[in-house]
Amino acid sequence: MYLSQLIISASFLAAVALAAPLDSRGTSTSPANAKVTLAAAFTSGAGNKEPNSTISAGVGKGADTYTCYSGGWQSFPSSSKWVSFDAMWNKSTTYLKESCANTGAFGSGDSSAQIDNMYNSILSVASASFVDPRFIYATILQESSGCVNIDTSKNPDPSQPDNPGLMQSVAGVKFVGNSASASAQAASIRQMIVDGTQGTTKGDGLVQCINQYGNIYEAARCYNSGQVNKSNMNDAEGATPSYVTDIANRMTGWLDAPQKFSSCKK
Repeated sequence: MYLSQLIISASFLAAVALAAPLDSRGTSTSPANAKVTLAAAFTSGAGNKEPNSTISAGVGKGADTYTCYSGGWQSFPSSSKWVSFDAMWNKSTTYLKESCANTGAFGSGDSSAQIDNMYNSILSVASASFVDPRFIYATILQESSGCVNIDTSKNPDPSQPDNPGLMQSVAGVKFVGNSASASAQAASIRQMIVDGTQGTTKGDGLVQCINQYGNIYEAARCYNSGQVNKSNMNDAEGATPSYVTDIANRMTGWLDAPQKFSSCKK
């Protein structure tokens, strides 16, 4: 399958992992103006004070292959091996038009305007939060396939918050709907990305996880599971085992190749 085909690959959809119900990520946080502050994050690449520099900087398009990774975060691809933001984006824009297929969400995929809003919002929130925009986008693809109309993940405990939106945030906003005004849709898309990146009053986002761990891989495990086994990024802690390895592959160009985590050494 190639990008010219307007269908979603089974491997792409199979990797989508809706956020785990409320866990340690559900602790109260102060999201207003939250940004990466940990010095180690800027060394590892998780933090970036000049996110626009990632638009073209990177290793080109990378390789559309799925590689197995295991162990601690240092065993995963360093920032020098990540593709540029535009390479990651341009590879997947065709998929965004069909991103809701087989997810149970309304419609087949995102409109051109919604896709443009997502691109601009990722860069805007990256600038405000100092989170590398590639990590934000990789998380969006992982959590929702980039489907703005993605369903909310319901918490089995009715006393706890649900996980809505593009990044399946903790008690954040869900999309306002295709019938809303263009400005309302744009604002809704940005807020979904704010909630997942900078956190909500009910739980942490990428910023809080990065400030705790200093790199995208432990931050990804924190975001998905709440708990982090530092010696084993594939320890799901009750959530999605492949989550961090999927993120690593997205950062290096994976899109259409089969997701083969089940055959990886755990």
